[in-house]
Amino acid sequence: MNKENNTKEPKRLVTIELRYEDRPVNEDVGGYTTRTITIGIYDTLDEAIEQGNKAIELLSKYFEVRSDDYFVKNALFGMPRTLVSNCCYRTQQIAYFAKITPLHFDDLEAAVKEAFAARERYKKYQQENQE
Repeated sequence: MNKENNTKEPKRLVTIELRYEDRPVNEDVGGYTTRTITIGIYDTLDEAIEQGNKAIELLSKYFEVRSDDYFVKNALFGMPRTLVSNCCYRTQQIAYFAKITPLHFDDLEAAVKEAFAARERYKKYQQENQE
């Protein structure tokens, strides 16, 4: 439980996405490929950071991983670092994106209704600002 607002901390999904070129399947489709591997779903941010960093350690056997290329709870402005990538210094033009994503389990119907309500609010906003 989050003591500040008495809400349950969301579970966290840890994934590694690999982006690379492969031989095209046919001449009409390029060979750009993405492959996402799920590392796990964790109950807390701390656990997700720990397991995500273990995955990054494994990546360091194959890619350049710099000292600040790890998940941390308090990074810039005290926010957690939940995205780690080598996109600026790829190894053999292969990029990885390690991500921690909070999972929010919501009511689908309520979310769809909110999307339509938001669209109506936006249309009203546009009309008011055109005048």
